[in-house]
Amino acid sequence: MSWASADRRLIGRCVMVGVRGAAPGDPELEQDLAICAEACVGGVILFDVDLPTMSRLMAEGASIETARAQALRNIESPEQTRALVRHIRGALGDDVIIAIDHEGGETTRLRPSRGFDSTRSAADFGALAGAEQTLEAERLAGVALQAGVDLNFAPCVDLRMSPENPIIAGKRRAYGSDPHMVAQCAEVVVAAHRAKGMLTCLKHFPGHGGVLMDSHLALPEVAHRSMCDIELAPYQHLIPKLDPSTWIMTAHIEESDIDAALPASLSPIHTTQRLRRDLGFDGVIVTDSLDMGAIVQRWSIEDAAVLALQAGADCVLDGMNAPGERRACPALQIVEAIKNAVDDGRIGGGMDRVKMSADRIRRSRHAARGH
Repeated sequence: MSWASADRRLIGRCVMVGVRGAAPGDPELEQDLAICAEACVGGVILFDVDLPTMSRLMAEGASIETARAQALRNIESPEQTRALVRHIRGALGDDVIIAIDHEGGETTRLRPSRGFDSTRSAADFGALAGAEQTLEAERLAGVALQAGVDLNFAPCVDLRMSPENPIIAGKRRAYGSDPHMVAQCAEVVVAAHRAKGMLTCLKHFPGHGGVLMDSHLALPEVAHRSMCDIELAPYQHLIPKLDPSTWIMTAHIEESDIDAALPASLSPIHTTQRLRRDLGFDGVIVTDSLDMGAIVQRWSIEDAAVLALQAGADCVLDGMNAPGERRACPALQIVEAIKNAVDDGRIGGGMDRVKMSADRIRRSRHAARGH
């Protein structure tokens, strides 16, 4: 890239990607880290299972248990993961944010089968009494700290709207159906991570509990407007209490009566108008992973990243871990696409707008560290 290194650093700060490999010296890991370094990426997300490998093994006849055990991605044990995190920091700098999905129960990358302490699902967490919830939240944050990561993409504040929902209710990821109770649970989880100097992320705005499709597979549509209004309630309760160390993740869902053209993650109506202006959120907005079926069936990763920033997101996420062919790190293509969109005026405010997002991300890190 020939453009100014200062611009590259600002744009890169707004990009988070996955990497392949679990140990220093792994050729794929070193290739991906070299690309990340050139692109100046600000974040890396880790996974336990490599989904392209897992889907191939299952297609060849392996059971889901066997395929999961054999499809190692980044996480093998607590000691190995901490060593990997140190290696990533050595390659990309101490300010890189290393993230993980660790909601508890089965929705985690830090599994007991790989040496991490067990944790409860959100559904089980929601059934606990107050003091028990505090202890479990501390346990949840402690396991993430055990891995050495900075950002936990939790808590999930989607509501248990329907048992037919395959990705939220079906995976026991909701604390419950009552918005006030869900918000209270989320407060406990956020506080436990904050006490350990970790970033958290509420998800999936504006609410993934009222759909009947998994956005990993295709773009879900919210069936009834009343569901939308109910699912906003946890955010309305929590946002006035948040400090910059808590992010919000936008969902790849469609609310056609609000924006029939774009999913919430790429929509300025949802991101800038509803989340920023109406609800008053001034922290970091991150997209759900742009390699999910809801997005890639309609847009390229690069186009989606530009649309997300146009919409008002601060950080674009591509976990590069969807079923299908394995992909090398896309960070260079993403930052080039964003730079081109800045240069031709598609991102309003240009580099000043990108700097605003990069500053939000920097402030969040400082808030978590107590600076």
